[in-house]
Amino acid sequence: MEQWETFERGRPRAPRFVLALPLRYREQGEDGWEVGSMCNISRSGLLFTTQRSHQPTTRIELTFALPSVIRNEPPGTVRCWGEIVRSEPWVGKKDDSVVAMRILDYEFMRAAAPLVDQAEVAKRGC
Repeated sequence: MEQWETFERGRPRAPRFVLALPLRYREQGEDGWEVGSMCNISRSGLLFTTQRSHQPTTRIELTFALPSVIRNEPPGTVRCWGEIVRSEPWVGKKDDSVVAMRILDYEFMRAAAPLVDQAEVAKRGC
């Protein structure tokens, strides 16, 4: 994965921030949510793991809760829309995939949306 972190079309890529957070996502037009685990995020995209592979250019919606940084304030939620740019088998994790998503749009929501069981995502790791 390191070669993906260095250059994109001959230019340095946006800095990545490692965030191991649970997330949920769905393909455009689907009602149900699937779970995943974020590996890293930048201003232009994010990398996450999931139990399903996806085709490039597939449009998805994704949400994750930000950690609370102010005491007694609920965590916020980020909602992103984007497209899959890469999906590959996760080496060493049978039946799991590593998925890269380009962020096309996003919004911050004040209250955290119900997400996934933390223990379930922790098993998957990143």
